[in-house]
Amino acid sequence: MANSIYVSYVEEFPIYEAAEGGYYYAGEQVMNCRKFSSWKKANKCFQKWKREFLEDYGWAVEQDRVHIWENPGIDKYGDGSVVRYNSRYIGEGASVRITRGPFREHGYEPYC
Repeated sequence: MANSIYVSYVEEFPIYEAAEGGYYYAGEQVMNCRKFSSWKKANKCFQKWKREFLEDYGWAVEQDRVHIWENPGIDKYGDGSVVRYNSRYIGEGASVRITRGPFREHGYEPYC
């Protein structure tokens, strides 16, 4: 499927870098991912996962820590709709998103 659309649930995790006195940054890992051949099916799954995400992070919605971006399709960068929980702490965020390609995890990136 050349035009596959992916719905992913992504969680962040903290990474410590000892350079320059030490600091933390967030890595991201895909916890669940589904591949679809049509926007309609992908959006249906996204809406279901969004409801579940908002149930799980209901307390954060009340604190205005959950942000929702609803797009009618996928933009030129390959991104679609996103529901994101922004934690007060590095590496504790989470999101549900629609993308044109599989979401790219990222973890430790050596300081150069």
